[in-house]
Amino acid sequence: MAKKEITKKQHIILTLLFIFRSLTSKQIQQFLNHKDHRRINSWLKELEEKGYIIREFKPRYGVLTKPAVCSLTNVGRTYIRESYDCVDKKYLNRIRHDETRSVSLKSRCQVIADFYLVFFKGREREFLENIDNWLDNGVTLKYNLLQFFTPAFYGDIEYILIKHLKSDGYLYKRTKAGTSHRFLYVIDAYVPRLKLQYMLKYLFTVLSDENWQDDGIVSLQIYFICPSNMVIIYLRKILKAFLENYFSNTPLHVHFTTRNQMYKRKQNPEAFVKWITISYED
Repeated sequence: MAKKEITKKQHIILTLLFIFRSLTSKQIQQFLNHKDHRRINSWLKELEEKGYIIREFKPRYGVLTKPAVCSLTNVGRTYIRESYDCVDKKYLNRIRHDETRSVSLKSRCQVIADFYLVFFKGREREFLENIDNWLDNGVTLKYNLLQFFTPAFYGDIEYILIKHLKSDGYLYKRTKAGTSHRFLYVIDAYVPRLKLQYMLKYLFTVLSDENWQDDGIVSLQIYFICPSNMVIIYLRKILKAFLENYFSNTPLHVHFTTRNQMYKRKQNPEAFVKWITISYED
């Protein structure tokens, strides 16, 4: 495919959409740390006209979508594949037709992006440099630094739980004390309770496998971002039985918060995010 000329900023936008799958124009502006939203919209409009992305302005719940929701097209995904040497082909294939995916999936992708923008505020430039390097040369796990990854990079990280837990996000940190693995899940709105049961059953089935256990792991943490407090109450209720059957030398901590809690922090960086934590330690 003959690449249509795009700017460096537009290249970064395409890379971000590859990493997160779906972003709003406001989120893209925040990642780029750009003050002028009109310039962002101009770049997005050009990318849409050249066929790299799709922008949605569809009314949802009677309100016009503002800002625009953006996803890569097949042309955009081809551009990413041809631009980098270490793109995960399985992931690239999995995100085919993202422009036509459900509203709930796109919303989940945007919540993951907001998680980074909230809890890694000030590290956006570092993240952009990292993902560009990782896609070109492969993932580098650094010492004594909390790192954030999306499924775009899971195929390049040699850790068995990543392959099986299928989390929406992954955080890694290695220190002198050992390695901490953190898995992030975003719970969809209006998810059936039976699906929540299946989700926890699957997670603890994976955790019951001894193959992942390693003396170098000092903690295993699972984070759930829930649509409401009612979902948290239900998850905490059924979690007890699963924890009673968790047998491992690795401490396990499960954390819950709501989207509203996270967005309060996004609007006010000084705000405190209330996490509800349940721990199991041998």
